Amino acid sequence: MTNVIDGTKRIERSDDQLMEAVVNRESEALECIYTRYESLLRKVILGVLRDESEVDDILHEVLLQVWEQGDRYNPNDLGLRGLLVTLARRRALDRLRRRAAYRRATENLKSDVDNPLIKEIIIGSNLLENSDLSALLTRVIQLLPEAQKEVINLAFFKGMSQREIATQRNISLGTVKTRLHLAQLKLHKFLLPLQNKI
Repeated sequence: MTNVIDGTKRIERSDDQLMEAVVNRESEALECIYTRYESLLRKVILGVLRDESEVDDILHEVLLQVWEQGDRYNPNDLGLRGLLVTLARRRALDRLRRRAAYRRATENLKSDVDNPLIKEIIIGSNLLENSDLSALLTRVIQLLPEAQKEVINLAFFKGMSQREIATQRNISLGTVKTRLHLAQLKLHKFLLPLQNKI
């Protein structure tokens, strides 16, 4: 049981009481849950990912889900501990699946010689001038959400690695990869119909 200061006296709360407090929007209850289970959840997440760089992000996602969906909590045989472990494991597995999907998409993108993001552009008499192409690409990039636009500019125009972007912007490497992936997909979808005109 965790000791919580409540007014002038100390009280001890069970997991079920903490979840009831979460439903009542008592933020200190979430802090108690974090304190009580942080170490265990870190081990669970790290056991799945084998990479410490994303553990904090996933732990945050788990606690956010508990906060947002606390009213769905139903005490059962596993209790709060079991629920948190299950959520942490699922989130970590989701992150692994996204990583694998990102790797596959990146490899496919690199091997797709017809892709307008990868294909070398040969300028001919019936094709756009380089300056027109540059202006088109600039306009398309401006349509991206700000976060995706930022990582595209840093990666492709400033030559920064994904790890450098993560460090400079103080975001996780996984977030950088996801933003780049989503931006590339959007650019590809927009430029695909123009492929034969470029």
